[in-house]
Amino acid sequence: MKVYISVDMEGIGGIATYDQVVRGGHGYPRAQQLMTEEANAAIDGAFSGGAVEVVVSDSHGTMDNLLHEQLDPRARLIFGSPRGFCMAEGLTEAFDIALFVGYHAPAGCIGVLAHTFSALFTAVRVNGINASETSVNALFAATRGVPVGLVTGDDVICRIADVSEPGITTVAVKKSHGFSAADSLAPPVARERIRAAAEPA
Repeated sequence: MKVYISVDMEGIGGIATYDQVVRGGHGYPRAQQLMTEEANAAIDGAFSGGAVEVVVSDSHGTMDNLLHEQLDPRARLIFGSPRGFCMAEGLTEAFDIALFVGYHAPAGCIGVLAHTFSALFTAVRVNGINASETSVNALFAATRGVPVGLVTGDDVICRIADVSEPGITTVAVKKSHGFSAADSLAPPVARERIRAAAEPA
């Protein structure tokens, strides 16, 4: 079984402010650490569930946020930008399942650091329906015949994914209290829930 994991930053537990998600912000180095640890939780869960190969896509901003030397060495990493398929770079028909970690609410919704691909968009719509990065990347995965098995992030994106992607597993690692405010699980608890959900997914 071959597993693809796309990891964003805004939906990671312990992250809620703009200062944390922008390179140069005082909170950014800690956010990198939190992002890397949640990626590792998903990787570990995937291998525990029977994966023989895991590929991780660094999918936030400039797409070079994960701390390479701290990433689980069993996984390969796609990083850097620009790249043709953005958050889903490298996702091909060869994969059996995709996991989306650290995802967030779309533009037009009230959620932690909510946006869709750019802070400049007030909304992104597909067939007239407000779309999230989760739904766009899930559509892309579907063109490759790859199902999405897991979405993690705040409670807003998890509720949206539960409706838009029937049968998916979601893990809410924090509750939105506004654009830059959240009630978050402790990072070790968030990581364990992600690992536990990734394994059966």
